[in-house]
Amino acid sequence: MPAPHFTRKVIGTLVNDQSNFNTFSAVGDINGNGKPDIVLCGRMGKMVWFENPGGGDAWKQHVVDEPGMMECGGKIYDITGNGLGDIVNGGDWRVNKVFWWENPGAGGGPWKKRVVLTTGNGQFHDTAIGDITGDGVVSLVVTNQQNGTDIFRVPVPRDPSQEPWPGLERIAGRMRVPNERFPLREDQDFQPEEGLAIGDVDGDGKNELVCGTHWYKYAGGAWQCHAFAPETYLSTKVQIGDIDGDGKNEIVLSEGDPCIYGKTEGGTVAWFKPGNDITAPWAEHILESGLLDAHSLGIGDICGNGRADIFVGEIGIGDGSGGYKSRAPRLLLFENDGRGSFLRHVIDEGTGTHDAVLADMRGTGALDIVGKPLHGNERWNVHVWYNGGV
Repeated sequence: MPAPHFTRKVIGTLVNDQSNFNTFSAVGDINGNGKPDIVLCGRMGKMVWFENPGGGDAWKQHVVDEPGMMECGGKIYDITGNGLGDIVNGGDWRVNKVFWWENPGAGGGPWKKRVVLTTGNGQFHDTAIGDITGDGVVSLVVTNQQNGTDIFRVPVPRDPSQEPWPGLERIAGRMRVPNERFPLREDQDFQPEEGLAIGDVDGDGKNELVCGTHWYKYAGGAWQCHAFAPETYLSTKVQIGDIDGDGKNEIVLSEGDPCIYGKTEGGTVAWFKPGNDITAPWAEHILESGLLDAHSLGIGDICGNGRADIFVGEIGIGDGSGGYKSRAPRLLLFENDGRGSFLRHVIDEGTGTHDAVLADMRGTGALDIVGKPLHGNERWNVHVWYNGGV
């Protein structure tokens, strides 16, 4: 089958700390006009949002803040309930706080930065927002990776202006997978779990939480933890969706940073299906191995046929001089036949991407791809791959 045709466009540029790169990016409706906008922030330097013109190249850039010491993995979410997207993100290894920035609205003015939560350690990485307790309460979930992975949950309060938010709970602590080849620190032989997703994993009509190779269920006032994937998966990205068309959700993992952490053979993207005992390890279905840090993963009807296709984007391995080692990074599309078998397509090749997401950027009903590189001469650019269909 022919793959959808994608056209890559540079919609904006944000040059931050020259010795680093832009870490945090997210997509969501900032100004309440129904069009997805883009937020971008460097580890050091400015945080900005790019206003979606709804077509064409006239993206307008607005400064949010200059926070410094920011990690990736944040979200755009309407925290105040006024129809405008606010911003949530955590600090890097030097900051033990997660913040939110309140949208000032059409009148403009400064974005008010407030503390959501404080822990004893820095190095936040992922966020997810949704009801994971089955009581209708929306919670913010974050991971902290300083010493393994601690998973924290805090309910979004009626008055989110209070600092910090009350009700902070640790769901799990020091979750890790073994990695003796290239741990984060010389005194560690493990890798923190990574990646968050919220969805109905066990088919009971309520959401569970997936972090890395484990899923978590809230029952009887306590959290139950179950391993579904091999602990050989490092620094994963996570998505939940019905992959084989049976009306039940499966889990997709891609290894986001395996090359960085010493897995020289590259990473794997695979989907996992439960058996009769959903608490036992799930069946692994590998789509591809040898990937160069596939830190972008998405599930959606990319081909326009009503099926759950899978998108994977590689960061690539930078050579330190504006190019890439090994080979050029790729963006891949796995076209689903509706029963869990896939046809592989190369969307683009030559420029990597980081934390790219699927979103309908033009209101056409087709899912586009939004991301930014970490390496190469284009690392300060924001890319949109527009989906032109088959």
